[in-house]
Amino acid sequence: MSPRRSTRTRPNPANVYRRLARWFARNARRMPWRGQTDPYRVWVSEVMLVQTTVAVAQKRYPRFLKRFPTLAALAASDPDQVMKAWEGLGYYNRARHLHRAAHLIRERHDGRFPTAYAAIRALPGVGDYVAAAVSNFCFGGRYPPIDANVARTAARFFGIAGDVRSGRVRRAIHTRLESLMIVGRGALWTDALIEIGAVVCTPRAPRCDECPLCRDCRTVLTGRTTTIGLPARRPTRPEIAVACGVIRRADGRILIARRLDHGPLPGLWEFPGGKRNGNETLADTCRREVAEEIGIAIAVGRRLMIVRHAYTHLRVRLSVFDCRYRSGAVRAIGCSRFRWVRPGEFGHFAFPAADRRVIAMLLGER
Repeated sequence: MSPRRSTRTRPNPANVYRRLARWFARNARRMPWRGQTDPYRVWVSEVMLVQTTVAVAQKRYPRFLKRFPTLAALAASDPDQVMKAWEGLGYYNRARHLHRAAHLIRERHDGRFPTAYAAIRALPGVGDYVAAAVSNFCFGGRYPPIDANVARTAARFFGIAGDVRSGRVRRAIHTRLESLMIVGRGALWTDALIEIGAVVCTPRAPRCDECPLCRDCRTVLTGRTTTIGLPARRPTRPEIAVACGVIRRADGRILIARRLDHGPLPGLWEFPGGKRNGNETLADTCRREVAEEIGIAIAVGRRLMIVRHAYTHLRVRLSVFDCRYRSGAVRAIGCSRFRWVRPGEFGHFAFPAADRRVIAMLLGER
């Protein structure tokens, strides 16, 4: 059955709100963060969800809160503890920003989470969406919560064509949503719009007959649900060749290095290595990168494995070599710290996903 169509040019905010409220009461999925009003817990969940799937966040959110149950506990923690707790969630700057923001709240706000939208937005790592969500859920705000799901849903609802990642489209969405959110609770608007985008107004096959917004949706009325609300295609990600060394010394310990606090994957531990230059062999890459990063000479042995990993803008093909320490004093030249550890101690450190696959291989060998 096709949705009932309307000739109304502008949706009535009160009617839309009532339909959203009824739909959400019947269809909302259970989430560990749903219904929370503690700003610390809401903030953690929203930061986690910015770049992490709901399925992963549902498992990791309770574990993170068990480790850091309060804002004070997070602020008092060591940065490496936070990075370890965040391991596997990716986009590690989010963890660094959480820790920095907790310190800032302790120092500038007497340990109380700020209530004003502008003050929330000013916290490290907090963008418009997270600030809107925290304000709406915890402090009675009605700010448009524009994440990818809401942007797609709103662009279709209002019939706004163009790349939903562009500033022009985002500004238009913000203005239109703001005019709707004058009615009702901001928390309900936020929850319902996010939920519709996640489970009904999906990118490729929206289920319009199930949507409480369909009677006022401009793309339903014009038959353009599969052409509006999508981002422009990203260019193909280049692949780079990288080599690293599992560097062992006579007592069986393995050398790991902590990445610098700026640049890609800041503050995580890794097996030393880096990108290939020109036409050098990957064994030579490993040898050169280790010398440049930690200042020692190594003997490069057999290749243990190849790890392929995709990041936002590029793909990596990592060759992992079995290496022996030969000479030189280890120095933190291109890293912030280093440690000689036994394989059983790897679990104390936070590693990127690619290095964790190397660790799994090494522990499997044992």
